[in-house]
Amino acid sequence: MTTKNKMKLPSVQLIGFIVLALAVTGFLAGARPATQESDIETCTECHDELAQAFMSKPHSAIQENTCTSCHGDAEVHLGEGGGANIFAFKAEDMTNEKTEKCLDCHTKSNSRYMASPHGKASLDCTICHSVHGEDTKPSPTKSCYTCHEDVFSLFQLNERHRLQEGIMSCSDCHNPHEPATRERLGGFKHQACLKCHTDKGGPFLHEHEASRIEGCSTCHEVHGTPNRHMLTHQSTSDLCFSCHTFAPDWHSRFGSTTTNCTVCHATIHGSNLSKIFLK
Repeated sequence: MTTKNKMKLPSVQLIGFIVLALAVTGFLAGARPATQESDIETCTECHDELAQAFMSKPHSAIQENTCTSCHGDAEVHLGEGGGANIFAFKAEDMTNEKTEKCLDCHTKSNSRYMASPHGKASLDCTICHSVHGEDTKPSPTKSCYTCHEDVFSLFQLNERHRLQEGIMSCSDCHNPHEPATRERLGGFKHQACLKCHTDKGGPFLHEHEASRIEGCSTCHEVHGTPNRHMLTHQSTSDLCFSCHTFAPDWHSRFGSTTTNCTVCHATIHGSNLSKIFLK
């Protein structure tokens, strides 16, 4: 072998090594796990419909903009060519795990969710919300209907809040992510009612204790009722006597069929002039 050929050999080996290194690097780059910034493109190859729904909905505003933000590391999922080897918010997944995934981002706005009736009932976020934002969930009010059928039956009565007409929604009064004291509108939490019924809130010099201590729902059925004032009793006197059992003796001749207490006690929500609400 000549000296010239001896000098060429290392050069050929070096070129071959470089080509091989570049090929391996390109292969590894193409096969990197879906924990990188481009993971949404990787997931789109199989989950095109979900990815398109994701990109057109609020979750697309996530800065990382990655599927693994919610679904976790997908390296095994990719390595095995798909399958049930990734966290996918399925029905059989643990409720707390699904909720905690959502609260990783939504804690600031829903910090008390786990103390709410929904949280205590082990309902995860996907019961009402769609992870990807595809149009598979009904409107908020219809979502409530799927569980609260007994409440929605009251909206079929003649006197009701205008939910069916679309004028109101459940979330106008109820926050499904907060503890029960808010949802039940009791005590000082009756402020939810006063957002619309401002004239009933006072302040009054003489207050009706029932509204301040127990809330509007002491006297009113807030969802629907046959009574035109949405009272819990069809007879006003029956309602009043259910609390005021020790009324003056001369009230005893008043019956539920002939008496309306508010004829005399006209300012029943509160008064600045009469402590028994006569004016």
